Amino acid sequence: MYSSNINKIIIIIFCQRFHLYVHALALLLLARGLTLVQISLIESILIGTIFLTEVPTGVLADRVGRKWSIFASAVLLMCAEFIFIFARSFEWYVFIALLTGVGFAFASGAVEALVYDSLPPENREYAMKQTMGRVNSYGMIAFVIAPIIGGLIIGDARVENFIPAIALTVVALLIGALVCLTLREPAVESAEKRESSASLLRAGVALLINNRRLRRLVLLLVFTMPFTDALAVTLAPPYLVQNDVSPFVVGVGFALGSALAAFTQRYAYKLEEWLGQARAIAILILLPGLLYWLLALAAGPMATVLVVILLYGVNDMKEPLFSAYQNALIESKNRATVLSLISMFISLFAAIGAPVYAALAEQSLDGAFLVMGAVIILGGLLLRGHRLPAAT
Repeated sequence: MYSSNINKIIIIIFCQRFHLYVHALALLLLARGLTLVQISLIESILIGTIFLTEVPTGVLADRVGRKWSIFASAVLLMCAEFIFIFARSFEWYVFIALLTGVGFAFASGAVEALVYDSLPPENREYAMKQTMGRVNSYGMIAFVIAPIIGGLIIGDARVENFIPAIALTVVALLIGALVCLTLREPAVESAEKRESSASLLRAGVALLINNRRLRRLVLLLVFTMPFTDALAVTLAPPYLVQNDVSPFVVGVGFALGSALAAFTQRYAYKLEEWLGQARAIAILILLPGLLYWLLALAAGPMATVLVVILLYGVNDMKEPLFSAYQNALIESKNRATVLSLISMFISLFAAIGAPVYAALAEQSLDGAFLVMGAVIILGGLLLRGHRLPAAT
């Protein structure tokens, strides 16, 4: 059960991250007449959709099974990409964002819940750090390969060159959807699925209200969010092009950043073992903020590409550790529900922050990066406080 489910999840995540044009998406939408604010608005609609559907999809995952939630996610994402081939207006991009948001919501709690409950009961928290590091690492490897292949297909970023890249992304998502059908539900779920949706939701809300450790984890996740997606999709590509970086090199830069992220997430638990929990988490929380400041100061193609690679490589390094901490504090019966509640708060902050940063970027990309870095650093310094709470 353990190795089978984990290996299949790795394949599914790999297929979902094998996105051949996302590194140049902003260039495509700008070429089709959209502004950075409109692009960010689409991103906010996507995030807002995730926010609104997180809890219903999380409860559904606990009720009908994590396998079917992950399958629904793959199908919705595949449909959204297919429609993107033919979309030519802002309204169609909004519809695609709605589909994509629901797709992400179906997977957000279900994947983590399925992974955690598929692990052997002995020392699950430590195993989760390694396993989620491995899962995220292979996902990042997909994004090492995809931008390079996509960059070769897209070439000079003419609009018509994007169509085959989008079509191949649809094929990858189809493969992932087929693999979803072979997942197995952990045995622990069978006796507990009968609990009502309302009961699962009440228990999840009560846990977040009453568990001080889990609350601190959620606050740290929310207010030190590095906005990696906004960096990759909306802000970094035009900033790099503005600094005389070609579209192909933009893709190569994100590929190298993904290779670094694959390594950092795979071995994040080693940093914790080496430095101790408090020091390691302090570094992982504050480093993205400092790198955003460095990006604001960087100039020229070589310097900006290098900092973007570093940012993309370390932005989400803390995720495997935080995944282990929070899952250890949640019961299996409503794990997907609670994880979806947490993701809902994260999505709300992202939906508010992304258009604000895009509006700042319309005036000055440098200024937007300075503000992003300041928010992360301030949030980390104010909330870290005492030793980061872990499971008992």
